[in-house]
Amino acid sequence: CSSIAHHKGRDAWCFNDTRADARFEDAMAYFTDNFSPKKDDTDDDDESPYEVIVMDCLDPNDNVEFAEFLYTSDTYIQSLYHALTDDGILVVQVGASPKVDQAADETGGFVNRSEMMKKLNEYGF
Repeated sequence: CSSIAHHKGRDAWCFNDTRADARFEDAMAYFTDNFSPKKDDTDDDDESPYEVIVMDCLDPNDNVEFAEFLYTSDTYIQSLYHALTDDGILVVQVGASPKVDQAADETGGFVNRSEMMKKLNEYGF
């Protein structure tokens, strides 16, 4: 992100830019706690929606405990949708692109990516 430093009026380090809200925390918990459609509307600790959310997921073929929630949870995917402004953009990096000789995501080792794409489409992305 240091490549933006050459732009006039930009900080040398992008995370120092006042327009950025970089968070180094559990993203699933943050979004579901603050933007879930099931969130209690009486909560006074409301977060403002984002214009852009950049999400760099773990590889969909990784076998870790929370991977299924990350890729298939209705609550989490909906919370990402609700965390964006009306014109907001979600950028998701979900593992390496499959090679031409690999099985389709739906039947191969990247079934989680396939499920996430279905959920994103289902909720309006």
